[in-house]
Amino acid sequence: MGDRVNLLLATYNGGQFLTEQLRSIDSQTLPIARITVRDDGSTDDTFLQIEKWAHGRANVSLLRGARLGAINNFFALLKQADEDCEYFAFCDQDDIWLPEKLERATVAIRGFGPNQAVMYCSRVEYVDERLEHQGYSKIPKELSFANALVENIATGCTVVLNRRARAIICSQLPQKALMHDWWCYLVISVFGKVIYDDQPSIRYRQHRNNVAGGTIAPLALFKRRVVRFLKHPRSAKFLTDQAAEFYKCFGGILEPQDRRILERFLTVRGNLWSRMSYSVAMDVWRQSSIDTAILRAMILIGRV
Repeated sequence: MGDRVNLLLATYNGGQFLTEQLRSIDSQTLPIARITVRDDGSTDDTFLQIEKWAHGRANVSLLRGARLGAINNFFALLKQADEDCEYFAFCDQDDIWLPEKLERATVAIRGFGPNQAVMYCSRVEYVDERLEHQGYSKIPKELSFANALVENIATGCTVVLNRRARAIICSQLPQKALMHDWWCYLVISVFGKVIYDDQPSIRYRQHRNNVAGGTIAPLALFKRRVVRFLKHPRSAKFLTDQAAEFYKCFGGILEPQDRRILERFLTVRGNLWSRMSYSVAMDVWRQSSIDTAILRAMILIGRV
């Protein structure tokens, strides 16, 4: 049973690209024990496609419910996953999985044993709607709780959790999380081991309907940051809201050093003097020095 994988596929109005993703799932070199699909109230032919594909497959379970949004759709899937499985793999509806994706992930996780919570994620190849190559995601230089508080390095459609990691995450599902993959990175960076695979495992399709996407073009990345900054009202404390939620869920069982990092970061919700004091000697950091500088500026003006 050590290789039993439960694939967790979240769908919502994804009919345009779904067939190619399903074919890539069928092409996996590792047999998939369970496939759980939850459709989030699609209004196109997504669910019909899923029903047609699932017909005659004993290992596929179909769920359909009210609109929850991408984050809670994935958390609902994780909560309802098959506990007899050892691995749990998030799956988007519009990408292409490389054939050895699941096999690579399970081999990497297995090296740490079943008693340690482990989360695997990997690099991705960016492609456009026609699957033409656009580039690759950047490789993070280091993984840590201090990074996870302010930056997500885990692309959700590459994430695979072992049973222990799933149990910890499901023990305290959040009311406020920026993304399901970011929350998983945050939790397992403290309570387990995060593995980042430098080899791409998926072709990550970029299109206008992406809930979350990536980019490698510097100008596009800068534009995305500006838009994200401007669209949030000044009262929105999105990074510290997630950090405060994490404190509510897990603050009581953190190791002293991690608790100190978290409590210090939450002081930036205070007055200007608190923000200035923290920005001089930050515990948190982002993968690039430019992004860390932007974070410092955002802290000073009270926009985290």
